[in-house]
Amino acid sequence: MATFKGKQNCDCAICSKQQGFEVGTELLDDLLGGKVTLFVGAGVSTESKNVYKETFLERRAAELGIDPKIGFPAVMQRYCAQTNGRMKLLQEIRTHFEHIDSFPEMHREARKFHRELGTFHPVRNIITTNWDTYFERFCMATPFVVDPDLAFWEAADRRVLKLHGSVTNFGSIVATEADYTACAKRLHKGMIGALLKTLLATQTVIFIGYSLTDSDFKVIYDFVRKQMMTLHRQSYVITPFADEAETFKLAGLIPIVTDGTYFVEQIKKHAVQCDAMLDDEVFDAAWEFFDLVDHEHQRLHARLKPSKFPQIMYAAAYQDGLMHALERAAAMRGSGKYSRPHEFHLKIQSYLEWQRAKLRRGNYEDVAYIEGYVNGLLFMLMRPKERKGIPLYYAFGAKEELCSFNQYLSFLRRTPDAHKASLKRAVRKYSELSDPDSMVIHHPPWL
Repeated sequence: MATFKGKQNCDCAICSKQQGFEVGTELLDDLLGGKVTLFVGAGVSTESKNVYKETFLERRAAELGIDPKIGFPAVMQRYCAQTNGRMKLLQEIRTHFEHIDSFPEMHREARKFHRELGTFHPVRNIITTNWDTYFERFCMATPFVVDPDLAFWEAADRRVLKLHGSVTNFGSIVATEADYTACAKRLHKGMIGALLKTLLATQTVIFIGYSLTDSDFKVIYDFVRKQMMTLHRQSYVITPFADEAETFKLAGLIPIVTDGTYFVEQIKKHAVQCDAMLDDEVFDAAWEFFDLVDHEHQRLHARLKPSKFPQIMYAAAYQDGLMHALERAAAMRGSGKYSRPHEFHLKIQSYLEWQRAKLRRGNYEDVAYIEGYVNGLLFMLMRPKERKGIPLYYAFGAKEELCSFNQYLSFLRRTPDAHKASLKRAVRKYSELSDPDSMVIHHPPWL
């Protein structure tokens, strides 16, 4: 059993939900071992009251002058009964997401859970009843919306099965009572239902972002419970509300009383302590170091001319490689691939073998580029204090790390021909240009 502390000394609407909780060893092993499927509802997305004062359901019910407590599908059924009601509903759905995305504060809150989950690569299967595209955008999950999509399920590294459709495919949206009935039939008889049965047989299920009053939850859990009874597998629910936790428990779920985003955050901290993943701070650090390298890159070309120092070709290529590695790692944050230490070791080994082959052929600019790229990957694995030792410059024949412009310039002046073969290649490359001193040499992100 692992115990996680809650937020203390703060009773605000957000921190008060971030309560301490315990996770059994079996569930913790399943989480770190990639054996968990998440069922995610709107409570961790756009329908949270931390995002907007009214939910989509409440606004549609207010337009009709009816009580939203009759349930989401019933309200949407009545809404669509208006003249051109279905078209109006789809337009409201689109406007709803556009409005939230247009306010950075609301957008940050709506996608907070998705961004937190993104770097936790062990979770590869997500099932949601939400229409938004946040899992695609911030977890880099491949969406599966209709039956034909499922043929490519195994081709995706991370998947989100969208049981109620997607805002990118209006024809797929499940909203009304009639839609829910058709969706329930698909679950029991269609390919999506068959896939769900497979996942339930092999994965531990955690519900996040649902309330017992949600029509979404009632339909989905009815299906899950029937499957669980035959498979004898336990399912869990994350909820910040203690009263709902007891009712969930009576329904057969093991409740964990805390905020959904906070739950993922704490599980990730445990994974970092176990060296199972990297701390998320490395991505912000990567952008900061990228800016530093970019500054030195501009300084290199502003202060030194190829006609006098042809060797700057290799320093520039090295810096390009370093920046490309950092930039790609930060850009791929949401995939979780750059949060796994093991992945870096494999990549580094592969690049070093490639570098040796390039060196044998005398392709020195590629050798320098790979040196930079490998150092960028190593940056991601290093502790904050260790990162300061990564050199900002590179030169063939240098026996010391070139960590500043002055060190690099001093080396060039002391030993201009420290590596004759690479110097000869640089001279030849620049001689092919009409005015090399007016150009900035750039190594593209490929070899």
